[in-house]
Amino acid sequence: ASVYEKIHLVDLDPSSPWVWLLCFLTQDLAYYLSHRAMHECGIFWAFHQMHHSSEYYNLSTAMRKGAVMELGAFGFDLMQCLLIPPQIFLPHKYLNLLYQFWLHTELVPHLGPLEYIINTPSSHRVHHGRNPYCIDRNYAGTLIIWDRMFGTYVAERRDEPLSYGLVENVKSFNALWLQWFDFGFFLFGKGSITDPNGKEYFPGFWNKLTAVFAPPGYYPGVKTRRFFWWWCLEDSTYGIPQVDHSMPKYNPPLAPIKKMYIASQLVFLASFLLPFYDRRMDMDWIEFAAQLVLIVSTIQVFGYYFDDDPLAVFHDRLRCFGMLGYCMRYQSTGLMLIAILNLPCLMYFENSESYQKQVEDRTAAAEEAKKIKAKKEDKKKK
Repeated sequence: ASVYEKIHLVDLDPSSPWVWLLCFLTQDLAYYLSHRAMHECGIFWAFHQMHHSSEYYNLSTAMRKGAVMELGAFGFDLMQCLLIPPQIFLPHKYLNLLYQFWLHTELVPHLGPLEYIINTPSSHRVHHGRNPYCIDRNYAGTLIIWDRMFGTYVAERRDEPLSYGLVENVKSFNALWLQWFDFGFFLFGKGSITDPNGKEYFPGFWNKLTAVFAPPGYYPGVKTRRFFWWWCLEDSTYGIPQVDHSMPKYNPPLAPIKKMYIASQLVFLASFLLPFYDRRMDMDWIEFAAQLVLIVSTIQVFGYYFDDDPLAVFHDRLRCFGMLGYCMRYQSTGLMLIAILNLPCLMYFENSESYQKQVEDRTAAAEEAKKIKAKKEDKKKK
């Protein structure tokens, strides 16, 4: 609101339906521009890639957000302060995002003439695809007209099945790592990449800075063109490999008992998030930080289990001890009960995994003994 008061050009009546229509259009255009920037402008992709890193495409994908993704759109939100009163800006911003929830599904088919006007599940499936023709396409929020105007629209091909995720899919469910790994790549990794002869593609400070902000697929020699205040690739399919549909999705095996345990922890997390959100402004910073760590650690533990990480139980035990410490400080009986009930489950997981490892080791040792015995018998025969 303070920025609007300082830089707005005209005073518009926020109760006017025409101003509401103007806000709808400016918000949708701003979303298109910010979304496109987060795909085409180097490190801005790191703000957004978490949303695209899933190999699955369903309604849960809509809630798969980058922790700092809103920072990537901040400048485009500020641009609207030139015209749009703040009291109608926020409703339009969140209505635009709410509309996009239903786009994340494979169940809704092509919608005929509506495909020319609004963003649809068919158009958005293309946006999430990693097939070469899908890369850097269909950025729309509500209206698909912006993609058609700026040349980024592509229709879903019925003769080519879509594969979802990143161009090179990440084999991990580690939530924190998925959130931040691309920042490390753009800030430190890309500028240090060398050719087969050991020569850096981006030597010197300015070239390394180019690596940070140039399109994710850019390397010296790749043709680019200017759009708005950034550069994009002339051919977004350049260097994108064809999809191998025979490759299975990353999905390590998980015992049914662990699935049930994770489901119970998901219910706990949901019941914990609601009061946290309601009370977040009334907490002191220590309690706020403690609850935030508990929320993040619970999500992180889910990733360890889904990755079949051998240290999953260890990390979960640390989380439970942290819960007990929080309970002692803030007298939370319900949370203490959950932590105490979790610990026997973790002991069972640990013992069953230890037993399974012993069985596997014994089986491997028996197989090795058979091979050695067979070799000895072959030598005797010779």
